[in-house]
Amino acid sequence: MNIFINISHPAHVHFFKNTISILSRRGHHIIVGARNKEFTLELLRACDIRHVVLTNKGKGLAGLIKELFEQQLKIANILRKHPADIMLQISGVFNAPVGRYHRIPTIAFSDTENDRWGNMLSFPLSRHVVFPACFNHRIGGSWKNQIRYPGYHELAYLSPRYVPGKIRPENKFMVRFVGWGAGHDIGENGLSDSQKVAIINILKKFGTVHISSESQLPDEILKYSCSFHPSEIHDFMMTCKMVVGESATMTSEAACLGIPAIFISNTARGYTTEQDRKYNLIRHYRLNQWEDITRQLKKWAVEDLGDAWQKKRWDMLKDKIDITAWLVDLIEGYPESIADAQTGNFKRYLINCVG
Repeated sequence: MNIFINISHPAHVHFFKNTISILSRRGHHIIVGARNKEFTLELLRACDIRHVVLTNKGKGLAGLIKELFEQQLKIANILRKHPADIMLQISGVFNAPVGRYHRIPTIAFSDTENDRWGNMLSFPLSRHVVFPACFNHRIGGSWKNQIRYPGYHELAYLSPRYVPGKIRPENKFMVRFVGWGAGHDIGENGLSDSQKVAIINILKKFGTVHISSESQLPDEILKYSCSFHPSEIHDFMMTCKMVVGESATMTSEAACLGIPAIFISNTARGYTTEQDRKYNLIRHYRLNQWEDITRQLKKWAVEDLGDAWQKKRWDMLKDKIDITAWLVDLIEGYPESIADAQTGNFKRYLINCVG
């Protein structure tokens, strides 16, 4: 098969990297288009994934619209040279219009209910839309072409298959601040500089602090910036006692690893809500809950939660599937595999059943 995969965010590299590796070894031709956003290209190079740079990340709504049109032209040129049998992308917003025009099946993977503009453009034009079962359709909408699976995007690279051995946290903390420039961030805001400084001042009393930030940091906490390569972030996270910040993805990564996480955002995701309320792996707070945030920070910073969180992690994992194993079969078996996925029978892909 000729398979076009569009990578538009660093987290998407992790989601697809194991699938790309398996499909390539099985003789499929993978064409990867990439968006120059943060350290996406660095991660692709670190994973030895050949790729074509499509666009630089647009700034603001006007920049994102301009980027959309630029991507359509670039992808169309690629498809003329390398006709694809199927196109894949998280969100699908860059693939869907050009895929529909060229009558190529497109599959959009989404776990972000509040990406309203992107979802409204992508999902009606995509052949299939794939959601985690915890996706909140009251916010994100329902679509007749949808498939729901029991899992999280992050389990495509942080399931036990890809995280061998026992996780042993040390006395250090990972803090993540986002840049609020994505399509789903329009109209959103985050922590103030003074709140960021306050978080660091609390945590540094109990261990070492390491910040990963998309935005410029206040001078007072600049020295806490991470110095390791982006491809090492999950290895580093596995040694942390707690993860704190504005990133839903990094919060979910912590949950998948069994590390306590505090997610600070005015909007939730279906997966963060489930990880909070069902599995008790994270805590989600809105910006106006500052006193609750600081109280939780101090409480978890001093407690030894490692063993308890590993038990919670495995309680969660027993309900979830090996995303990569399922995704490879979905692609290789297309289109017949779609009907099987729509039945909701995922038993053979449960993490406890996959060797």
